[in-house]
Amino acid sequence: MAARERLATDETLRGVLGAVERVAQAINRDSGNIYGFHIDGAESDPAAKVTYLKDAQGLTPAKMNYTTGVFDYGSWEDAFFMPRPCMLKSDGNVDYYLDPDNYAKKEDGSSSDVADINYGGNAMMEWGQNGKKIWMKIQPDSNHLGASVFIADYQVDATYHDWSFHNCQGVSVDHFYTPIFNGAKDSNNKLRSISGQQVSNKTTANQEIAYARANNPGSNVLWDIEHYSDITLINMLLILMAKTVDLPTAFGQGLRDSGSEAINNAFRTGVHNTKGLFYGTNSGAAATYSNAVKVFGMENWWGFQWRRYVGHVLLDGVHKVKNTYLTEDGSTATDYVVNGEPTGAGFKSIPATVLSGTSGNYIKYEWFDDDGMVPCGELTGSDTTYYCDGVWYNNSGVRVPCRGGGSVSGAGVGAFYLSLYSAASYSGWYVGAAVSCKPLA
Repeated sequence: MAARERLATDETLRGVLGAVERVAQAINRDSGNIYGFHIDGAESDPAAKVTYLKDAQGLTPAKMNYTTGVFDYGSWEDAFFMPRPCMLKSDGNVDYYLDPDNYAKKEDGSSSDVADINYGGNAMMEWGQNGKKIWMKIQPDSNHLGASVFIADYQVDATYHDWSFHNCQGVSVDHFYTPIFNGAKDSNNKLRSISGQQVSNKTTANQEIAYARANNPGSNVLWDIEHYSDITLINMLLILMAKTVDLPTAFGQGLRDSGSEAINNAFRTGVHNTKGLFYGTNSGAAATYSNAVKVFGMENWWGFQWRRYVGHVLLDGVHKVKNTYLTEDGSTATDYVVNGEPTGAGFKSIPATVLSGTSGNYIKYEWFDDDGMVPCGELTGSDTTYYCDGVWYNNSGVRVPCRGGGSVSGAGVGAFYLSLYSAASYSGWYVGAAVSCKPLA
């Protein structure tokens, strides 16, 4: 075929493919969902702080009914972003799905391996259902202290991202997986998500990352500790469902008071295996394990134990973040760590976010940009105003974050609670990590 004929054929093919893509986008626009909310940075009332936008307008928020002990989904029970509990093999393939109301059973009612420490994989929540990923856009206000956040089941335009679905090869896959349980270290020094286990603690960040990555069947990093991008997305989904930033009041206080090393060591994962995807109480007593919070099928999303994650460090007072393993998010580093240690090298800087005042107090302001939200400015909030969660920080050197708060953290415990105070080498009985997975396909 002559070069001119080949060129004409190529152009025709591109035109046909472009037309098909435009039709698909039009179908998505007609049938897809875009849920939105706005966070008012100046508003101190955590409920009044959030206003529904787009398809969320007129919907009923979700909340835990502390009188009946039953979660009220409001308008959100069948939302496209709801995850599914499963047993995920080490190679990143789903073995089978779990009964969401009883993890001891498979969907078909037969017994599951959720409590088998010798199982060749982990109990995980699968995100991305029925061919729909979760696309998010964060549109900051002019002062970056508030934002409009949009959650869609299709890519509305190039400003919507699906970072949580990106694997270590830079490929956007159909699913990503988060831990049902706090991390427990097995006899092979693998960090696991299995029911009935004592939670791992007294480990450094480097050890936790190594233990999580020991799940990988080869050199590709499918398994790791939790990711900044996943945590950001899940917290935004919780705000969307609850229409407030006071998430402990909406979903449950979590284990936050009167904790001790003995109490933490006596805890066994799986206390809420029969409580559905959401459960909580309005008590924070750590000695009563039934007070543990459960959201999106996961135990202790906040409270009980501080959990380290990758993709975020505080470097000499500047927040440094990375949403993907490779560089498609605009970062310049491959991997979240250098020689197994989180340093922030090659991460993106979030400007104008230096924390000031005391080294620990309640969050008043969060700084929003396309890469997420981080606490900033003076910490002059409270446990009932603004974000209702606390922060500890140290503006010198590399500080590796822990999230959620521990059983001794008091009322500051919550989804936004961060400790940005310690180096990677710190270890303690109230600090640990949990596994996550981004499969190759």
